[in-house]
Amino acid sequence: MSRPFALVAGSGGPLGQALLAEFADAGYVVAGLRKADCDLADAAAAEQHIAQLTAAHGPVDALIFNAGHLLIAPFLELDAAAFDTCWRAGPAGAANCARAVLPQMLQRGRGSMVFTGATMSLRGSSGFSAMACGKFGLRGLAQSLAREFQPQGIHVAHVLLDGLLEGSPSTERFGARQAAPLDPRAVAGSYRWLVEQAPTAWTHELDLRTPSEKF
Repeated sequence: MSRPFALVAGSGGPLGQALLAEFADAGYVVAGLRKADCDLADAAAAEQHIAQLTAAHGPVDALIFNAGHLLIAPFLELDAAAFDTCWRAGPAGAANCARAVLPQMLQRGRGSMVFTGATMSLRGSSGFSAMACGKFGLRGLAQSLAREFQPQGIHVAHVLLDGLLEGSPSTERFGARQAAPLDPRAVAGSYRWLVEQAPTAWTHELDLRTPSEKF
């Protein structure tokens, strides 16, 4: 029996690496996509790159979309290109990845897609206008995909990371404000739990935070 295939789009950071390790340790065939490998916002490039991976490893059983772009600046210092960058790194890339893996998932009547969100998926904050637009859009995409494809056997989940990830650029910038950042490997374990949920009890949205995080 062939091993399931987990594809991590956005595998370059600490969570991306933890996701690759988590699924590999659980017996999955894993592959990661980084910005250097492929511009996921380029629909043709994303489709071609993912097609090459599925030709080598078989259909994708679990797509983890973990890509994003860190951009913190006052609104009046941002131009249109800044907003476009966050949009391309989030909803545009996610839509292209989903479009590339869904046909084979639908053909088999199973599969999982998990999208990485953040606190700004729910509320915008000062200095985060461009990123909030991208994360709001990603959450909306996940909700729409869930309602369209879950009746056809595809589990779609959105994870809200409420806090800083250990080892991330955000933690290096704001870490002094938070004594206990999120553990990437523990977060990755929650992603695998989502992927392996029984269809009789699927979670669509999951928020993760440390005990010290206020909410």
